[in-house]
Amino acid sequence: MLASVALAVYAVALAAAGVGDVVRFQIPNGLSVALVLAFVLFAPALPLAVTAWHLATGLAVLAATAAGFALRLMGGGDAKLIAATALWLGWRNLMPFLVLMVLAGGVLGLVVLVARRFAPDPVAPGRWYSRVLARDEGVPYGLAIALAGLALLPRLSPALLQ
Repeated sequence: MLASVALAVYAVALAAAGVGDVVRFQIPNGLSVALVLAFVLFAPALPLAVTAWHLATGLAVLAATAAGFALRLMGGGDAKLIAATALWLGWRNLMPFLVLMVLAGGVLGLVVLVARRFAPDPVAPGRWYSRVLARDEGVPYGLAIALAGLALLPRLSPALLQ
């Protein structure tokens, strides 16, 4: 029962992070914290050794993304969301997650560039999409992170993670 609730929190938190980043260019810390706390509920469904690998994966990815943030290669919300998602996915699913995230980010970047090319200048202020279409803004990469994490949701069954 707790594992099912935790998986639901995983899905809702990632979806909220992706949508929130597109709309506000911000990923609230509470969503990354919710992912970590939900994993705490999910972990008892896993063998201890598997849980340890998930923790190690999450910490290693947090260190790498913190370095990326320090070097101004990514936003802090993106760094925390990637690490919290990696905690859930573990070492076994880390590479598929990273590949899907990069592919989704590439498609997202191309879509945003094309949309900005054809958007009126200036973009209608106050609309939810105005920052996405603004030429001086970045790309809301939280959407790519969320899509990759959600695509791997079927792999999060405790039986498949062992």
